[in-house]
Amino acid sequence: MSIVPRMVSIPQKRPTIRDVATLAGVSTSTVSRVLNNSGYVKAEVRERIEAVVSRMHYTPSELAKQLKSQRSGLIGVIIPKINSYTTSEIVAGISATHAPLRYQMLLANTANSVAEEVTAYDLFRRQRVGGVLHLATTVNTGLVDAIREAGLPIVMIGQDARHLGITSVIQNERSAARQIMEHLLSRGHKRIGLVTVGEEDIQVGRERTAGYLDALQAHGLSVDPALIICASFRSGAGEEAAEQLLRASGDARCTAILAVTDRLAVGVMACLHDHGLRVPDDMAVAGMGDSDMASMVRPALSTVHYDYAGTGAEAARLMLKLWEAKTSEVERIVMPYRLALRRST
Repeated sequence: MSIVPRMVSIPQKRPTIRDVATLAGVSTSTVSRVLNNSGYVKAEVRERIEAVVSRMHYTPSELAKQLKSQRSGLIGVIIPKINSYTTSEIVAGISATHAPLRYQMLLANTANSVAEEVTAYDLFRRQRVGGVLHLATTVNTGLVDAIREAGLPIVMIGQDARHLGITSVIQNERSAARQIMEHLLSRGHKRIGLVTVGEEDIQVGRERTAGYLDALQAHGLSVDPALIICASFRSGAGEEAAEQLLRASGDARCTAILAVTDRLAVGVMACLHDHGLRVPDDMAVAGMGDSDMASMVRPALSTVHYDYAGTGAEAARLMLKLWEAKTSEVERIVMPYRLALRRST
């Protein structure tokens, strides 16, 4: 019986920058200048170093680069709540942009708590993240102090923070709300109820409400405070708001309702169904956001479509510009929107 020796593959030592320098006959600092494309190196020396790098299959250590730059390969992402269509789409857009570049996300779910946001900034500072993408609902004094103390590159998503010197990516909420209102007005509705939210989200609450008021003013219609219900983001808020609007009777009752989120709009539709009212025959309903549920409910919900994944990707692109110090300009990007008109109106 013959015995065939088993071939064992002995892993080779990973080449270091010192190995490259020795083989190329130069100093490690010269190799570093070539690798980082910084400082002057004679063309013939550069070519020699590049040839050695190629032959040795040398790649710089990611950890070494991170230590030298005093930052990790992480991007901090602050989100107000994790179980949200808007959040998931934005985070997907961020990931699609950063993942191919080998940057990893450190996610902080704050449950709409400013205290948790402040904690997240402190954590990110200690973790030496390269920057922070913040899906913000408000920007108050406590948060501003935390942002300044962190001293990190920041891109704000959802709130305009240019007055703080922070690059921002926002939706044109006011214009979008006015456009969906124009659609309802074009269908002959004069008394249109609004289910909005308070200062817990400035853009969703204040700006979308402003768009509602703009449309009424443009058509010479007076504002009836009884038709504006301030709800919240919690479950059941849409149903409760609709109950308040349905207390009016006769000519005082609205014939259409605009909710500032799709979730609120679906709650409104559920309440109308419980009262035996047909949508849109007895009362039209529109939302904003074009979440998955908008096309799944019956009748399908008319709403405003925002490119949330594109918003995340744009914010990630701006962060890369800040991270690589390609710009110090404070930018504000306003993302496009479109109406998604369906059978509820």
